[in-house]
Amino acid sequence: MQFAKRQLKVTLRSPLLWVALGAASAVFGMVGPFGTYEALGLPARLGYWALVAVTTYLAGFLCVTLLEACFAANDIRPSTATFAVYGAIAGLPVAAVVWLINIWIFDAKVIGFGALIAYTVPLSAIASGCVAYFSMTLENTQKSEPSAVPQRPPLLERLTPERRGELYYLTMQDHYVEVVTSKGTSLVLLRLADAIKETAPLDGVQIHRSHWIARDAVRETQRQGDRLMIKMANGETLPVSRSRRNTLKDAGLL
Repeated sequence: MQFAKRQLKVTLRSPLLWVALGAASAVFGMVGPFGTYEALGLPARLGYWALVAVTTYLAGFLCVTLLEACFAANDIRPSTATFAVYGAIAGLPVAAVVWLINIWIFDAKVIGFGALIAYTVPLSAIASGCVAYFSMTLENTQKSEPSAVPQRPPLLERLTPERRGELYYLTMQDHYVEVVTSKGTSLVLLRLADAIKETAPLDGVQIHRSHWIARDAVRETQRQGDRLMIKMANGETLPVSRSRRNTLKDAGLL
């Protein structure tokens, strides 16, 4: 029973559920099936069908969820057909709810309980089976889709395979850029500005005219007198120029 309550709480938080119930109530309220068009005015019809929609949904949902929980406890994975049977069984309490509402609103002018069952059982079976089918199809599709592979910065393609690790930082060395990764250091003949462009989509910031750092590789900031230093994942410390300190603050690293 606790499982059913938890499931119901989660479901009731879904805006889509209330949109669907509201739309169904509005359609049935306007059309007025099963003699409600003649028996009730528009405001009363809308209220009647809103009450029926919400209460029958709750009755059916709780019944199906309880049945599902009982079989799940025995490690039985229900199929679409099984959920259709659950829906048919749920049609009985659904019929009882509608019958009680009709007695309350229409008094003696109500459709018999047996006739209601003839409507609710097949409709509940079809609805439950369809929902289960589409839910299982969506779940299987999501499982079969390959997980997204994180995009690697183009700069790493310039390195030898044994140096293509997690990018830590870049340092300008004359006409070269020293590329430091979790797997070592490499020199690439490239301007620092061009190398920084090739670090995308990695999140990083230039802290000095000669240094660029990857945010995830930062371990701590240190002060050495008036100097501000950044300690990196490999233990090295890099200086932050005064003109770049605001950039570092904006990046949330200070």
